[in-house]
Amino acid sequence: MTRDDELMPRDGRWAVRLERRLSHPIDRVWQAITQTDHLNVWFPAHVAGEMRTGGQLTFTFGDTADEPATHGTVLQADPPDLLVYTWDDNELRFELTPDGDATLLVLVNTFDDRPGAASFATGWGLCLAALDPVLRGAPVPGPADPRGVARHEELVRRFGLDQPDVTEDAGEWQVRFERQLTCAADVAWDLFLGRDPQTGQQRTAPDVGSPLNPFATPHVVLGTVTEVAAPSVLAFDTAPGEPGDHVRLELVEGTGHGARLVLTITGRSDHPDERQAAIDQWGPGAVEHVAREGAARAAAHIPA
Repeated sequence: MTRDDELMPRDGRWAVRLERRLSHPIDRVWQAITQTDHLNVWFPAHVAGEMRTGGQLTFTFGDTADEPATHGTVLQADPPDLLVYTWDDNELRFELTPDGDATLLVLVNTFDDRPGAASFATGWGLCLAALDPVLRGAPVPGPADPRGVARHEELVRRFGLDQPDVTEDAGEWQVRFERQLTCAADVAWDLFLGRDPQTGQQRTAPDVGSPLNPFATPHVVLGTVTEVAAPSVLAFDTAPGEPGDHVRLELVEGTGHGARLVLTITGRSDHPDERQAAIDQWGPGAVEHVAREGAARAAAHIPA
């Protein structure tokens, strides 16, 4: 039995490790990960170049006029056991080990973007699932969940990517959620604002200087809006009785799965009880709500 996918620190960076057992001899698997006619069936980008130590690689997606090429270098190629190369600022390490008549393949992808780890692992899992039909010379079937939405959300929880970073400095605490989503920014924006409970109509962001109310309890005032730029930024100073002093939502570019949600709550260090209250309120009440509903829409292919 192979180990499940893992997230781990690696040389001051982060890495996801995927292990798969392929029912093919090691030489065949080596061909599949090094020969471009095989690679370009299962790999997420079109690869050009030589898979030899020192070889230069070029990676492209579709129309290179719209999607600029990225580059890499083969750091080590020891057939048929080990292949290591860079792809832009990522490192990919393929280790092959004979396992009877089969081969154990271990892929380690090293990167800096920890919040994107579930997206990377999910994407590689979909790619590696195509290796067996490639090795058999069979057509690659389309996965039931082509974007891996359910797997992505499972790995977010298992990797602990749903937990905030909590820091304290210069008399101020900060709670920062950074969550890779499986939906686009405009979908996440609408989910954050919610629908009017009376009319069912999608709500829009209040103007600067106006009160912000949660969609579920519109009689409650969360705070006063200080900045709004739909569908990217919404910031407000919190109302009395709300945890923290300031809340800022940002929806920025994420990985291929969707937008990246960054929600930051700040407060004074002499009010430490508010820090946990902010985590409890904004984690399940906002971040997880947007992630869960966004994933449900993505899985159901509901348009924005």
